[in-house]
Amino acid sequence: KKYFEDRAKELVKESEVLQQLARNEGFFAYDGYQIVPNEEGAGYDLYILSRYRRSLERQFLKKPITHLEALNLGLDMCAALTACRRSGYLYVDLKPENIYLFGDQEYRIGDLGFVKLDSLKYNSMPGKYISRYTAPEVLDPLATLNDTVDIYSIGLVLYQVYNNGELPFEGHASAEEYPTPVNADYEIAEIIMKAIASDPKDRWQTPIEMGQALVAYMQRNGAHDTPIVPIYTQETPVTEIVADESEPVEEPPAE
Repeated sequence: KKYFEDRAKELVKESEVLQQLARNEGFFAYDGYQIVPNEEGAGYDLYILSRYRRSLERQFLKKPITHLEALNLGLDMCAALTACRRSGYLYVDLKPENIYLFGDQEYRIGDLGFVKLDSLKYNSMPGKYISRYTAPEVLDPLATLNDTVDIYSIGLVLYQVYNNGELPFEGHASAEEYPTPVNADYEIAEIIMKAIASDPKDRWQTPIEMGQALVAYMQRNGAHDTPIVPIYTQETPVTEIVADESEPVEEPPAE
């Protein structure tokens, strides 16, 4: 009973952190929550009340994301993660299901997943927050957290945005095995691949650094509000771009 009571208190504390961060831009708060003892046995039930919000996961299914939306997503997440760190917490459950569209082109985090920054070296990754977007080095139950796991997650989310909505693997793999996102130009690809580097020391070390790289990209290249589509290069076979002119083309019958 004491174990489940402590876990319930942890969730309450995280909910309070979310409420606090939601006073600024970058986060969505719940409208309300309640924890009650489980009537059928040990433990507690957590009830969360929230208005309907369209998640990034649902947006993937609804329509293609534009270049401007993708860059806004990256910048909004970097700003939110920076605000989270300034409050003394690291957000460790960043994934499309927890990112919500606010207005037309603003994205916010709207779920639990907070760990105190000053306790990272004493904490392993909470099992309830492990996902396909979790940095591979913390999957070992004996491994402790580091302060680039949020960078890895945002990099993988952007990878998916620029890769036809698909991740580069099934399950977890080493970042050296990842191909670059199929729809990213070389500059965006470099920003993303640095974020998901296998060695935490090779990643962007703070969300501010990654955000600055995205801003510099926008200053050099601008951002157009058109859907992200495959980028054809000189290495792309011509037959994939134009019809094979060696084949005869049948004329439509005369009317």
